[in-house]
Amino acid sequence: MAPLSPGKLFLAYQRGRLETAEFRRICTFQFGAYVHEHKQPFGRLLALNEETLVGRHTVSLPVPVAAHVLVLPITGAVWAGVALGSPALVEVEELYLLRVEAGGTVQFTNPYETELISFLHIWLLAPVGTLAPPRKFAFDLESQPNQLVVATPLSSGSPVEQLAPELSFRVQMGRFVGRAETSCALPANAHCFAFVLAGAFEVAGRLLHAGDGLALWNTPSVELEALSNNAVVVTLALATLSS
Repeated sequence: MAPLSPGKLFLAYQRGRLETAEFRRICTFQFGAYVHEHKQPFGRLLALNEETLVGRHTVSLPVPVAAHVLVLPITGAVWAGVALGSPALVEVEELYLLRVEAGGTVQFTNPYETELISFLHIWLLAPVGTLAPPRKFAFDLESQPNQLVVATPLSSGSPVEQLAPELSFRVQMGRFVGRAETSCALPANAHCFAFVLAGAFEVAGRLLHAGDGLALWNTPSVELEALSNNAVVVTLALATLSS
């Protein structure tokens, strides 16, 4: 058996939970009022939260450090933006990138009267001097089954192993049938974080179920195998803080 690459599991049942009558926020890392000494940021990855909002409700979240905030709907659509700015409506199979300065406020609003929505909001430390404007990226999992689909831009003509120069990360997402396999090639010196949205996977030799996350480092690529049908995973390639 090949040796396991260095990594750390973040299990679903160990996530922090913040809940009111209007929202439920499940936090893989410490965030806001949820503080945990063993759930510190993973390099540039500051937070990965699974949010549920009731109809017409808005949540406002302070931004302590300059960050890229990625919004990835799971069910329904969500209005996302910064306070006093123009929000964007983000739908399933779209990813919205927000660049928020320290001291700003991010807001999310459910556009429906009565329906619940759920979405991920992923917070990444922004490199000094970057001013990536808000952007929306569309992707299609149905037409590209059993593979990781790139949901963020690449440099023109560059392979998937390279990050776009204005970003410090790459997001990929895929839906798989049982026993389908793939690999995730990483840029030099990059870390990887995998998060399972549905089903089960074996990732780099570890078993992950829905809501589980896995941080990996010191590896040039990550092997994944779906263990159930309609299994969905999100992967992030993250430039190291020293790069």
